[in-house]
Amino acid sequence: MTLHRETFPAYMRTIELVCRFVGAASDEAGFDPRTRYGCQLAVGEACENIIKHGYGSEGMGNILVTTESSAGEITVELRDTAPPFNPAGKPPNLDLDPENPQVGGVGLVIIHRVMDEIYYSRDGDCNCLTLRKKNRLSI
Repeated sequence: MTLHRETFPAYMRTIELVCRFVGAASDEAGFDPRTRYGCQLAVGEACENIIKHGYGSEGMGNILVTTESSAGEITVELRDTAPPFNPAGKPPNLDLDPENPQVGGVGLVIIHRVMDEIYYSRDGDCNCLTLRKKNRLSI
């Protein structure tokens, strides 16, 4: 098991760095490129929600990202000090049309479709979102 932890300032431009961080952990877990990308996409959406909806704007706080990887599995924990918000509840089913994609409002749907397990807790003044994914190779 490999554990990495890094704090990122809550700016939209920083999401790319968070995604690279998660990508490296996905590589350590031996994920295929599609699963790796899915994890990065889900974590990127979660970080965007923290920045836009939690903190209300850029630069209002930090996001502590912890990755734990082992063969075929990754766990990503995101911690922030924004007001409480639980994204672990299943979002409503949306009929997404690939020919006419919806702009905005699908971040939670993406997170729930990509990740295998999603947990939320409040620890003092911190939101703690835990996302877990197991690699499933496509044949």
